[in-house]
Amino acid sequence: MTDVRRMKAMVEAVLRRLDPKAIPEGSFYDEASGRLFVTIFKGSRKVSVALREQDFTNGDRAKMNGAIEGALKRLETTPIG
Repeated sequence: MTDVRRMKAMVEAVLRRLDPKAIPEGSFYDEASGRLFVTIFKGSRKVSVALREQDFTNGDRAKMNGAIEGALKRLETTPIG
């Protein structure tokens, strides 16, 4: 069984480290696909990112960090609204 609370806590920790002003909201875990969908807000901008369950294992945490970094870069250029 997947520990979704642990996955959400890891995402929040990475976001706090990379950009303390970014707020993770709307986390949803889809059991069928094994993905955690997270919506990240910063001011009036928002972006969504999907993370696979494998991204949270010790060997693949670099993939999770890269996915969140990419989402934060997209967040800077996302239109307001």
